[in-house]
Amino acid sequence: MSENPTNRKSIGIDLGTTFCAVAHIDAYGKPQIIPNAESERITPSVILFDGTNAVVGTVAKQNAVAEPDKIVDFIKREMGKSKSQFSRAFGGKVYSAEELSAVILRKLKSDAEKYLGEQVTDAVITVPAYFNDAERTATLHAGQLAGLNVLQIINEPTSAALAYGLDKLDQDQTV
Repeated sequence: MSENPTNRKSIGIDLGTTFCAVAHIDAYGKPQIIPNAESERITPSVILFDGTNAVVGTVAKQNAVAEPDKIVDFIKREMGKSKSQFSRAFGGKVYSAEELSAVILRKLKSDAEKYLGEQVTDAVITVPAYFNDAERTATLHAGQLAGLNVLQIINEPTSAALAYGLDKLDQDQTV
């Protein structure tokens, strides 16, 4: 028996170069930012590899100066590149940009699930309008590696226009 898609929880993710944000549509039909586990509305796009553990967010960012050899940041700039063009090794494993982005996306997914009190299955992820096909495909694959059913990769300006339009639906929509 297939799952009813209307019972699945979807989120929107801004997977940013320096910060990420996650949102959902609340019970009143309004988009709302989901705070992370640290009660912050945005999560730094920074990973600290401490042995076999990967720490994402503020703690990682705070340790960037003290332990630069254990930090990865600005990953978004490397999306779409092969492992031979960009990779980082931690704990004996070599990570591509999309694998590193998946680490960040897993944290965002987990934080959303904790906040919402339910499993998150689907996501729309925003990318810059200038992203090429390889960068978009890498972002899609990162979402899949993070355990998300990526419904769509959408341009950031398009996302802004859609959000603006959602607010206007009740006020002046004509048929």
